[in-house]
Amino acid sequence: MLKGTVTTIFGDDINTDDIIPAFRLQQSSDPEYFAAYAFEKFDPEFRSRCSRHQANIVLAGKNFGCGSSREQAVYALQYNRIACVIAGSFPDIFYRNSLANGLTLVVLPDRGGIGRGDEIEVDLAASVIRNTTRGTAIPFVMKEEDRRTFQAGGMTARVRTHLEELLAR
Repeated sequence: MLKGTVTTIFGDDINTDDIIPAFRLQQSSDPEYFAAYAFEKFDPEFRSRCSRHQANIVLAGKNFGCGSSREQAVYALQYNRIACVIAGSFPDIFYRNSLANGLTLVVLPDRGGIGRGDEIEVDLAASVIRNTTRGTAIPFVMKEEDRRTFQAGGMTARVRTHLEELLAR
């Protein structure tokens, strides 16, 4: 179960250049480096809001993470303590990068029952988002294979666990 505070709400078509500007990509190979520059031009207060909470939830419209296939966009979110992004939709390449690296994404067409400051629990096993601030529960749909991968912490973590199980036999 993922828990966090909705600290950021974005509209549609937030692209990877909004998340981490292209000129920052070649400046480091350390994933944590990108956290300091997340949304630096698009939403300069993003990092400050995220620093106030242990776990943050981003709520967004359709097509969150569109644009280029930069993995650094996922790192910029993860290292700002983003536990989950709930959006109307995600482009496939951003979804795959997030799945590989363990940033949980939930597609939710109607996000009207969630607001900034709300405390959220994302229960992947039950396919439900619980808004503990408002006392509501919102179901969502996710492929079973993706659910297991997100629960494992991403594809790398899932493969590592599988290999450890094989070696333990």
